Amino acid sequence: MSPDDLMFQDDEAGPVPDRTSAAAIPWPVLVVDDDEQVHAMTRVLLNDFEFQGRRFAIVSAYSAAEARTILAGRTDLPVVLLDVVMETQDAGLRLVHHIRRDLGNRHIRIILRTGQPGQAPERDAIVAYDINDYKSKAELTAQKLFTSLVSAVRGWCDLVTIETLNQSLERRVAERTAELERQTALADEQRRFIENLVELMPSPVWYRDFAGRYALCNRAFRELFPNAADRIEWSARTQDDSDPMPAGTDAISFETSVSGPDGDPRELLVVKRPLSSPEGAAAGVIGIATDITERRRMERELHRLATTDPLSGAHNRRHILDLLERLLTGQEAVADSRQTGGTGCLVMLDIDHFKRINDEMGHGAGDVAIRRVVEEIRSHMRATDQIGRIGGEEFAILLPDSSRADGVTIAERLRSGLAALAIELPDGRCFQLTGSFGLTEVRPLGDTVESVLGRADQALYRAKALGRNRVEVT
Repeated sequence: MSPDDLMFQDDEAGPVPDRTSAAAIPWPVLVVDDDEQVHAMTRVLLNDFEFQGRRFAIVSAYSAAEARTILAGRTDLPVVLLDVVMETQDAGLRLVHHIRRDLGNRHIRIILRTGQPGQAPERDAIVAYDINDYKSKAELTAQKLFTSLVSAVRGWCDLVTIETLNQSLERRVAERTAELERQTALADEQRRFIENLVELMPSPVWYRDFAGRYALCNRAFRELFPNAADRIEWSARTQDDSDPMPAGTDAISFETSVSGPDGDPRELLVVKRPLSSPEGAAAGVIGIATDITERRRMERELHRLATTDPLSGAHNRRHILDLLERLLTGQEAVADSRQTGGTGCLVMLDIDHFKRINDEMGHGAGDVAIRRVVEEIRSHMRATDQIGRIGGEEFAILLPDSSRADGVTIAERLRSGLAALAIELPDGRCFQLTGSFGLTEVRPLGDTVESVLGRADQALYRAKALGRNRVEVT
């Protein structure tokens, strides 16, 4: 019996399986052998076997070169039955190297079978070449052939499944990586946008960490505090920026003043809020300051315009009467006043013969006279005294914390100062004037603004009736 006859000997092949799935796509088996009889007998033998409901189909190659062509165009071959000796003594072994190295096909199962084991001893072939099984044609019975093929197909299926899963996993990893990169790029873009936005903000913005260091700040902050290292000197009346703020505290705001880089004071509206770590612990404070210096200046200017007589620079009628009412009601009538609701005096002043000055020297001279009178009166007033223009050439002088005697003394000093005042006009002309004064005490418990003004006017009328340039008291 020849080796080829032995190869097809049936040893307990068993009954043919039910061919319920015969219409399924068969398993392609590449048979590489230069003996046509081997191809024919292998095809006949495998026609009686199925695996997983699929038959086996022979793909024939009669040389290693022909096998290379087939393998270059097909990737669905799960197993190859490869002869060693064909056009050359080692054609089959060279084909193994071509499959594994040149084609990079690690999935296909290679069963090396030879009728001349001396040409490729089993041990040497297994060690030197990446093959999956080694069979001598003399020992490869029909059942062993089927067993080898089924084992090879299973191995190929497992490798393909693993490869598919790997590719799916790699694809998902690549997609996830791309998504993370996109999110990271978007986060970086958003971070750069926020950083540039904060940097361009005209208001100082900063982050002070829990250790008290100014870790982050924008350009406006650096310009306002060029020497800020670990501390900013806020005004003493406000909360210090280094004061800790517990986590969970709401934002706080306060107004403060600081010395700018040019040494000028700056009025600021500061808003601060604690910054918490992911664990909820206090991590520092973020703050923003709005420069309200110009706004405060405008508010002061508006207040000045609303309370000041534009010609004389003294208080206007409404404001001086408001100060009088505050003195009567016990409110803070005058800055630096030592008492509220105490005694005081109101002096009414009228410039004598003011109409004559306007008629003889012009209304410009009258305006100069009013301004010089206010300047002269203020030069003799205390810090707590106030003067306001009631109308025309008439003025009210409020003397808080003054008794009747004190008021008379002050009024006489004012009268003497006016009588000695020489007023020079821009054209070189000079003139003098006098004033009549009417004084009354302010009684907070029983007086009203109208009653005080009435008594002071009576005293003033009496001073004018008695010859002017004098002080009368009522």
